[in-house]
Formats: sequence, structure tokens, C-alpha cells
Amino acid sequence: MTPAPAAVEAALRRIFPAGVAVAAEAIGTADASSLWPEERSAILGAVPKRLAEFAAGRLAARRVLSALGHPAAALPVAPDRAALWPAGLSGSIAHDGALAVAVARRGAPLGVDLEPDAPIEPDLWPTLCHPDELARLTGDPGRQVRQLFCAKEAVFKAQPPDARAMFGFEALSVTLVEGGFDAQFRQDAGVFRAGQVLSGGLALVEGRVLAGVAWYE
Repeated sequence: MTPAPAAVEAALRRIFPAGVAVAAEAIGTADASSLWPEERSAILGAVPKRLAEFAAGRLAARRVLSALGHPAAALPVAPDRAALWPAGLSGSIAHDGALAVAVARRGAPLGVDLEPDAPIEPDLWPTLCHPDELARLTGDPGRQVRQLFCAKEAVFKAQPPDARAMFGFEALSVTLVEGGFDAQFRQDAGVFRAGQVLSGGLALVEGRVLAGVAWYE
């Protein structure tokens, strides 16, 4: 299904708080003409599919910069492959094969992810989820595991750029709630402390799962 960016943007506005700018861009053919030199250097030799995804993500990112009243700027790539946003702004980019999304605001970190609204194979469930997470699922377990995965990815992205740490799916215990999720850390992970809970939003739209989480200052 061809995604409708406007519908995805509306869903992002519902799951993020006021003050967060959102944008969605359909991924078309590979086109690096819109990329800044600092960005182009990060994808030298990339296959057309990766180039198209990257370009669409940066296009969405520049739209949210504009919505925040910030001039257009390059978003180079950090060593961990995350986008480096201008000083004073926090942002996040995600994409799948057909759509790229970006969110940003002035202030505390936030993270976004999107996945196809399709079940994950049962043999992968133990890698992505704890038994207690699986035991709490009440609907289609394969699709809900996809939602848990999407939520965990969004939480991982919601790290301060100067204190990002690698941690696995086992660090989080996610509970699906009406319209969103609660993610509790089982262990210390970067700036997060064991027992800390981050709440986020979930939406099913255009054949996709959207997950978003925003810190509160």
C-alpha cells in the first residue's frame, strides 16, 4: 500500500506532545541532490534503496526544522549512525521501505520508530521479549510483539546525543496500554536507571506501527 504521509503526520501529532514538529515523506527514487555535502559523505557508495531512504529522512528532518523556525541545516551522521541535530534541538528519524518520518523539538530528547503492521515470527519472540512481556499480550501476539519491538526502538532513540549507550531488548520491559506503552528499565542503561519508566504513544496507521516517546523536563 502506498503510504499517505498526511495521515502518518496526523498520527504522529496524536502520539507526541505539543511543541513537537513532525513530518513524513514518501520514499521515491534515489536522489542525493537535496543532501548537504556533510550528509552526502556519510552514504558514499550506498545502494539506491539506502540512498532514497536517507534522502527522504533528511528531507523530513528539514521540514521539522522549518516548522520550529530553525534555518535549514545539515544533519551529519554520528559514529553510532544517529543524526546530529543542531544545538538546542532534539530530534529523531525513522524509515521503512516506503516512508520516512522525522520529529524534533527544542528541549529534552525524543525518539520515533515505525515498523510494518505485520506479525513477527514466533521463533524471534524470545529474542525481542521477556516471557512476562509475552504473558501480558491479549490480542494477536505476533502483531503485538511488533508493537513492543517498535516501542523499544523508539525508547533507544530517545537518548541524549552526548550520552548515548548501546543496550539490548532485554534492558526494557514494555507494557502495551490504551493508545501507547509504558517502558520500564530492568537495569541501568546509559542515562537510564533501573526501575525508570518512560511512557510513549503508539498508533496503527497506513499499514504501519508508529511509536514515539518524549522526555519531560
